[in-house]
Parts: sequence; C-alpha cells; structure tokens
Amino acid sequence: MVDPAPQPRLFKYLFSALAVSAIVLVVWQVIRSGGEQGRTGVPEISQMRRDIVKELELVGLERSPLVDPVGGIHFGHPPTMTSDDLMLLLRRILRDYNLILTAAVNYEDRRELYVEMSTPLQEMVVRFTFIPRHDTPDLAEGVRGRIALIIDDFGYMRNRLTAGFMDLDEALTYSVIPGRRFSQVLASEALKSNHEVIVHMPLEPEQYNGRDEAEYILLYGMDPREVQARVRKAFQHIPQAVGMNNHEGSLASLDTVLLQIVAEELLARNKYFVDSFTSPTTRALHVMRKNGVPSLGRHVFIDNIDEPGYIRQQLAELAASAERRGFAIGIGHVGSSHLHTLDILREEIPRLKRLGFEFVFASELMPDFPF
Repeated sequence: MVDPAPQPRLFKYLFSALAVSAIVLVVWQVIRSGGEQGRTGVPEISQMRRDIVKELELVGLERSPLVDPVGGIHFGHPPTMTSDDLMLLLRRILRDYNLILTAAVNYEDRRELYVEMSTPLQEMVVRFTFIPRHDTPDLAEGVRGRIALIIDDFGYMRNRLTAGFMDLDEALTYSVIPGRRFSQVLASEALKSNHEVIVHMPLEPEQYNGRDEAEYILLYGMDPREVQARVRKAFQHIPQAVGMNNHEGSLASLDTVLLQIVAEELLARNKYFVDSFTSPTTRALHVMRKNGVPSLGRHVFIDNIDEPGYIRQQLAELAASAERRGFAIGIGHVGSSHLHTLDILREEIPRLKRLGFEFVFASELMPDFPF
C-alpha cells in the first residue's frame, strides 16, 4: 500500500514556489514602473541647465562667453550685488528645481562665488562662477576686457619664428634682451611692424652661473653706479624701448637698493615697468610704485609648458582675468623651447577678439603713462 503523505507535501512546495515568484514579479514591476516614472518626471539635465541659465539672465546677470576647463559657466553681476544676495537667488532656484547645493566657495580675495548644483541623486547639473562686473570707464561698449600680451626673449635668434611674430597684425609688446646678436635689428623690425618695444632687463636669479648676460645683468648688491650705467646702456642699445620688464631676477628683485636705482632711471626717462613676477617674493613692483614709475605686474604666463592645450588654457585664464579686472597682462616667449606659442596665438587672438576682448600695448594700461 502507497503512503499518501508525499502528494500533499508536493502541492504545498509548488504553491510556495508560485507565491514567491508572484511576489518577485510584482516587486520588479513596481520598481520598473517607478524608475520609468522618475525618468519621465525629472527634466533632462541639459534642459534643466539651460532653464537655470535663462533665469539668471532674466534677472540681469550677464553670462560670460568663457567656459572653464571643467565646463563651469561664468556670470557677471552688478558690483553692488553681494554674495548673500546671490545665495538668496540660488536658494530659490534650488527649491524650484528640486536640486541640492553640493559646493559653495566664496573667494573673498578675488570676489568670486563658486557653486555646484546637483540632483538629490548627486548627479551634477551645473557649475557656476559669479564675478562682479567692472564698470570701467576706459572700456568701450562691447569690450569685455583689455589684454596686454608681452612676448619675451627677442634677440637670441632671427629666423622664421621671429618673422612670424613680426607679421602678427595685433597690438603686442615685444621685450628685447639687450646686447644680443639680433637685439637691435629685431627691435627695429618690431617697431616697423607696429609693435611696442621694451627692454627685457636681465636680473640675477638665485642660481646664477656667472656667465649669462654678463654685460648687462643687474646683480644683487651691485654698486649703484654700475646699476645705473647698465640700465642706461640697455636703453642706448635699444632706443626704441618705451619701458622695461625683468628677465629672471628671483634674487636681484629682493634688492631694494638696486631697484631704487632702476626706478630713478625709468622715471627720469619716462619709461614704464612691468614686474614679470618670476618670484613671489619680488619687491620690484612695490619699489616702482613707491617712486611714481608707471608700473603693473604680470598676471599669467601663457607658455611655461610648450603644449598647445596648455597654452590655450592659459590664454583662457588670461581672458578671464581681464574680464574680472577690466584688464590683464600676459607674458609669452619666443625661442626654440617655445615652438607652439606663435601658432596658438594666430588661432586664439582672433577668437578672443570675437568674444569681446581687446588687445592693447602694455603702455596703454599704465596709469598716467604718456604714451
């Protein structure tokens, strides 16, 4: 006789398996429908970004044509608008779009406010940098900023590269090392090509080899009469020069006695000075301004790395600096170790001009300079 017990147990197992399967199916459907509903209910991130940008423009903020390397959007705001005012506006936008603030940094020294907005799921929506607009009376209508670009190291060679710089139809300032083989001819060519010429005065670096530019270099602790003689000789060698910037000088730019003599000579000759800021400890700009020499400091080196992408990025930073301040000074170089600078300038200068940036001689930025 067969035991009837296994049959009810089999049905019981089958029923349990079917019940579990049904529950799993229901749960999966709920999750699927909920996900689809979430995707259709949340606006596309790119559209959300466009809508937020439009809202900021409608309340009077002015979008910059520049975009930073990580895709952030720059906005100019009235100088009277504080960071607290901006945050009130941004909180309303966060609430309306159901977003969260994942970063907010107030750079007080640059008067910039940086923010990041994301979805509740931490998906990045937009990065903003807010900068006060400069109501600079010197800026013509439609000009976003003025850029003075100085190209250093003319004098060492005369070839296709230097000829290419002479052919640039822009207001550029060419800095010529005194006493080199091609210094005088290049200074003359630069002036004939409607470029501005300044002296690229050698100053002693911290690890000076005792040979480079020995005839003209200004050394730390040098006798004041020799400093005076060398500055005068430099301008006699390059009579086209209307100003000066320093070549190297991490050591000599600490010598305030030396700098005082340089300042007196520049003032007597109605020349201006640009501190190349080759060292963060430089005293040159301080001494020049103290003595009334028209003077400014370099803001951006554009080609410390001879790579096209890096030079483009530095030019974008130079333009952003000009937009923040109303003007900016950049320094590039001519030479065998800077082969990409000319080609990138040929491409980027016209683009920046289309975006509203004006290229000017360094003298045009100098306060009270009789150019």
